[in-house]
Amino acid sequence: MDQEGPARPRTPPKPPLRLLENEPPHVAKGNLKLTDFEVKGTLGTGTFGRVLLVRLRNSPGRTGNCFAMKVLRKTEIVRLRQVEHVNAERYILSRIRHPFIVDLYATFQDSLNIYMLLSYVPGGELFTHLRRAGRFTPDVTRFYLATITLALKYLHSFNIIYRDLKPENLLLDTRGYLRLTDFGFAKTVDDRTWTLCGTPEYLAPEIIQSDGHGKAADWWACGILAYEMMVGYPPFFDETAYGIYEKILQGNINWPRDMDTLSRDLIKAFLHPDRSKRLGNLIGGPQDVLEHPWFRGVDWDALERREIRAPIIPQISASDDTRHYSHIPLPPTEEIPGLFREERPPPLYQRFDPIAYQFLEF
Repeated sequence: MDQEGPARPRTPPKPPLRLLENEPPHVAKGNLKLTDFEVKGTLGTGTFGRVLLVRLRNSPGRTGNCFAMKVLRKTEIVRLRQVEHVNAERYILSRIRHPFIVDLYATFQDSLNIYMLLSYVPGGELFTHLRRAGRFTPDVTRFYLATITLALKYLHSFNIIYRDLKPENLLLDTRGYLRLTDFGFAKTVDDRTWTLCGTPEYLAPEIIQSDGHGKAADWWACGILAYEMMVGYPPFFDETAYGIYEKILQGNINWPRDMDTLSRDLIKAFLHPDRSKRLGNLIGGPQDVLEHPWFRGVDWDALERREIRAPIIPQISASDDTRHYSHIPLPPTEEIPGLFREERPPPLYQRFDPIAYQFLEF
């Protein structure tokens, strides 16, 4: 729950460069039904839902008709007090479009779940590729970090903070480019917010200290990610979340001997405990990141046009290839009823169900 922080003088928040409400919604309305899709597999499971691979029925050939269907159980969303986050995720994804962010095409609901139809990104999580490689060279890291920088620059132009940067939320497409996924913690914030959310290893000190956080928390996470990619594990880790938080607040980083000075400088600039001195959050904003010497030689426009060859091109044989995802059994049909049969509208006395009422946008 957000709450007011202590009053103290500071510069007024900057208005966003562009407004989300001015962007046209990209979500298809009315011309698609859940039963138009067949379930091909399970791509992953989470706290209150799962992601399925689905295919549009009656579509010709095997190209371009596979999607990821995110399925979230309504009662769990309500129980875990995530209604606001889920509605924000739908609203944000319905209005943004960027080559390094997954696309939302449609949303649905049935008596049990809400559904989000998203791009299927077949190359799997960056996490898997990083574990396989052990660690990445600075050059490989630069390619991935540069794409993330452009995605964050785009999101931050709307005053959207992402708040869940980690290798598990970065997917490789067929050409080896990253797509940012899982916007469950994303939020439009004009100044600061006080909700504690994110992955312990990636939390900025101001989130842990409940000091109010904003865009600077995403740039901190970039520093953690850069370190993890080049070293193979995050800079602050422990058996417990509390232990991780203590280490983050102490700020002692164990630098590998073979890490070059420029890489160390970049990570230190992202991991500045004082957010007013943190790279990405200075007067020049994201432009300071683009102009950091570590990124020298990056052709940012060519990268955004996806004209640079990616360092890892995943092996993929068809649009429904799932080899880069763990093979999890399909859920029983009664858990995803709307995908197997069209449900009748509920009787009148059930139409004002307090749980369904919270997901009117779906």
